[in-house]
Amino acid sequence: MKTDNELAGQRALVTGGGRGIGRAIALALSEAGARVAVAARTADQVDDTLQMLRAGGAEAIGLEIDVADSGSVTTAMEQLAKQWGGVDILVNNAGVLGPIGRTDQIEADQWLQTVQTNLGGCFLCTHACLPGMIDQGAGKIINLSGGGASSARPLFSAYAASKAAIV
Repeated sequence: MKTDNELAGQRALVTGGGRGIGRAIALALSEAGARVAVAARTADQVDDTLQMLRAGGAEAIGLEIDVADSGSVTTAMEQLAKQWGGVDILVNNAGVLGPIGRTDQIEADQWLQTVQTNLGGCFLCTHACLPGMIDQGAGKIINLSGGGASSARPLFSAYAASKAAIV
């Protein structure tokens, strides 16, 4: 993999890195020279992204994580700390669309779970990474939002509310 080494020596964590935008971010970070930890709920997706990163010569590790679950986040961050000593760049990308339909017709638990994943996941991962960044005197946290934060999404209220809250 050709690298410009702009991020050489940096340790990056990308949540939701198993596919889509997260995978593209992980690949771009590795191309810039960063070591990349790919985190996602689905082991197969993590493995697929790891294979792509390693095929290009990147140093990468995979973490199976549910960002909505504090225990899962803690376990993953402990594993990352053991392997790399911490994180320099956190990309909070993991998210779900959630229930589709009128707010009065969807399941309340599904709505709340969407907010917990999208917004709570950003909080839990930031909460876990920020102390190390403060101790080392540097770090970057990138929170991804989406169209739900800036335009009407009448049948996607949980997604829109969680993404607006991230902003």
